[in-house]
Amino acid sequence: MRIVIFLLLFSISICKAQQVSIKRDSTLSTKEYVSLYVKNNMLSPMFCKIIPKDNIPETIIFTEITVIKPSERINNFIKVPRNILKTDSSLITLRDYFNFKFGYGDPSTVKHTDEYEYLLPYKRNRKLIQGNYGNFSHDHISSYHAFDFGTQIGDTIYAAREGKVVMIKESSKKHGRTRKFINHGNYVIIQHDDGTTAAYFHLNFNGALVEQGDLVERGQAIGISGMTGFTTTPHLHFVVHKATEKNGNVSVAIQFEGFVGKKFRKGRRYTRRRK
Repeated sequence: MRIVIFLLLFSISICKAQQVSIKRDSTLSTKEYVSLYVKNNMLSPMFCKIIPKDNIPETIIFTEITVIKPSERINNFIKVPRNILKTDSSLITLRDYFNFKFGYGDPSTVKHTDEYEYLLPYKRNRKLIQGNYGNFSHDHISSYHAFDFGTQIGDTIYAAREGKVVMIKESSKKHGRTRKFINHGNYVIIQHDDGTTAAYFHLNFNGALVEQGDLVERGQAIGISGMTGFTTTPHLHFVVHKATEKNGNVSVAIQFEGFVGKKFRKGRRYTRRRK
């Protein structure tokens, strides 16, 4: 999963939905500065690191590193002097001056447990169509350890690990073969007790079987497989992330129950095994 940043009217959209919003605050803006606030729309902490570029005006005021609590809003996150705004539209492209790194969770507290055995998030015999380090879309630090399991539209998807539902999206009906569709995928994101999060992507329209804030058990039905977002075929994109200060969200290597010590290979079929 890549982190994609778009800016329009002082808003930032990342990670295929508005998990974090940066928007203009008219009440705190002054004649000299436009004030922007940051809002965490998730029920998990979000880590944000702003990396200024060499050309940034010294008059822009910003918060370099922060952990945003669940549903928290931080005012005066960025203050932009009005004299650098485009006079015709009052817009500023923040990525002209900054790079942003975001991550689900708090890097200071997340502790990935290598020993945990995840449950395969489906019950039927399914083919792995792209594995770890796949060169089609698993070519980034946030997706190196992702799995794409071929599914049929309508398959039930199950929680691979217990946790809290911190974000869902189920409103999209769009899909396509290019990255311009990356923000159109439906998903469920679950945070675990070690601070990591599991993302279940490409769910069906209205395909979430849980709600934000729900506590789910391992093996509980959480969604219906579909074909939404950046995809060429119906499948479930499953990945576990942890937040880091250096790189934001990074995927972590995991093992599945019944397959400990075994490498999943593209083209092979896998069925859930229970102890």
